[in-house]
Amino acid sequence: MRQIESLKHSKNFDRVLASAMQRLSAVTPPPTRREAASGADMAIEATAESLSKKIVPDLTDFRGPSAGLEAIILAEMRPPYFIINDEIQIVGDYDRVDLIRDRKVLLEASAKNVGRVDLLYHPTQEFVGTGWLIDKGIVVTNRHVAEFFTDIDRNGDFQFKNGVGSDHLVVMMDYVRQYQSNTAPRRAFASEVLYIAAQHEPDFAFLRVEAIDGAEPVQIATRRGVPGQPVAAVGYPAWDGQRNDPQLMASLFGGVYDVKRFSPGLIIGDTEGGVILQADYTSLGGNSGSAVIDLDTAEVVGLHFGGVFRQTNSAVAIDIVAAALRRMKTQIAVGALPGAMTNEVPSAPDKFSGRMGYDPHFLGKGGLAAPMPKLGLWASDVAPVSDDADSVLKYEHFSTIQSKSRRLPLVTAVNIDGERQRKLDREGDWALDGRIAPEHQIGNELYRNNRLDRGHMVRRRDPGWGNPDEASQGEADTFHYTNSVPQHEDLNQKSWVRLEDYLLLSAETRGFKASVFTGPILRSTDRRLKGQPGVSGFQVPEEFWKVAVMVNTQTKKLHATAYVLSHGPLIRDMTETAFVYGQHETYQVKVAFVEQVTGLDFGKLRNFDPLATSTEGVFGSAARRISRREDLKL
Repeated sequence: MRQIESLKHSKNFDRVLASAMQRLSAVTPPPTRREAASGADMAIEATAESLSKKIVPDLTDFRGPSAGLEAIILAEMRPPYFIINDEIQIVGDYDRVDLIRDRKVLLEASAKNVGRVDLLYHPTQEFVGTGWLIDKGIVVTNRHVAEFFTDIDRNGDFQFKNGVGSDHLVVMMDYVRQYQSNTAPRRAFASEVLYIAAQHEPDFAFLRVEAIDGAEPVQIATRRGVPGQPVAAVGYPAWDGQRNDPQLMASLFGGVYDVKRFSPGLIIGDTEGGVILQADYTSLGGNSGSAVIDLDTAEVVGLHFGGVFRQTNSAVAIDIVAAALRRMKTQIAVGALPGAMTNEVPSAPDKFSGRMGYDPHFLGKGGLAAPMPKLGLWASDVAPVSDDADSVLKYEHFSTIQSKSRRLPLVTAVNIDGERQRKLDREGDWALDGRIAPEHQIGNELYRNNRLDRGHMVRRRDPGWGNPDEASQGEADTFHYTNSVPQHEDLNQKSWVRLEDYLLLSAETRGFKASVFTGPILRSTDRRLKGQPGVSGFQVPEEFWKVAVMVNTQTKKLHATAYVLSHGPLIRDMTETAFVYGQHETYQVKVAFVEQVTGLDFGKLRNFDPLATSTEGVFGSAARRISRREDLKL
């Protein structure tokens, strides 16, 4: 990530700052080293210098969500309404409550895309503020929120700070976190900090986040907010009794904090030439970065950043934030991912003549068939295969489907015959597959001079069954890069690689046969490699999934179970006990959960899942840690 040039160098910043420039020019020192700067540039600097003296706190000792300057302004008529199951709960008097009722659906749609800025691997803080989608893949929050988890490296790049038990903090947007809600989580990982405003600028920052279903940018207003305008701050107020009256705070919030609230109020004025809006909605620590939404249009008019108890809350006017966003987007260079650069000779297409690949009828015909999953949105990203109209790479006893954009397998599928397996125990030579274009796969250049291992998706021994030639061919075929995903050498996958063995030895397996689907969880926010020729920018998946299908010996029907290899973020809130994020572990989850996080469609298989009858939905407390065969729920 290249640190974005300070906005003070912009020559196109909105003319809205002209009035601030005129008003503050008398106290602005001559720009001796900024002769080339425009009048608007001087205005933003002067505005922010004044702002820093009057409103912005000293943030050098920021200690978490309660360290901002959010505040209760009025004791009456300013209730912080709960949002439960994405619905505003109108309980408590507000002088324009009729407007909320009339616009409720629109307001709820905007509030849906406001999230909590959560931290994983931090020693003390679970979250540090609020943020919201201002553009596709971009969240805006406050500078003092972003600074809490961001450092600047020696190259001037933004980077996430170190975490406890991890090389860096994991930053995640949680768009739900609602009181007594059963709404499925909507979480998006942040991949980088795009921009943090300088101390002389208004209090904002931009993060890049992954795109997820159900999350869309909030509409921003084209007009600046004016005094008397009804608005609401949507965010996550935390306990803040050090700077607010504890009794008043308890009466307004009822002792419930850290969850999404819709806090209505009125704009009561502005300062710094209109750069800062002032309002009387109710807020606490944790509201930093809240969206200030116009109750009439459901559009955002400001970015909340602070306030003073019993005086006023403050927000950066949305046109200032929008101008900064436009400026930043013109300066972000998005380089193309380089094509494959390797001297390896691909396996000739005719080498695979006669390969039948994965057999969906391996376990039986009709109702016992286990077809490969449908690809959903990934269907348009499949690498074409020269010898298969469906773009399936067929090998001995297994098949793979390759992502052309990520150059990795989307899904692998293998038939395992435990009774006919042969123990060959020999390594193979890795090769590209000549049936797909070189630019749609990645070879040995990905694994040079780093700590990445070639991770088999289909285990070497799984297709190694049948007569000696079949078994040998099955094992050898697994050594194609189309069956490989890079994994860190420290990845704890002991129970993962033995999972098929656990399943084949279970009493529920008929004839020691299974059909197993495996793949990486591909996110837009997966970490990118840096500085390596040919692979700089390549994204490395951090979590993996598996769905195993067998025939139950008692019911004579299919039996499908699902698993993830995760170091924590994926199965957050699914464990029944307190969870500590750490090394990768294997967890049994619902088939429907794997569908949710991958975008794949397993069709009828989800109905044969022993966890499917859970009443807690797709994301219920249904993650079971697997370290031995007895841990399986079959």
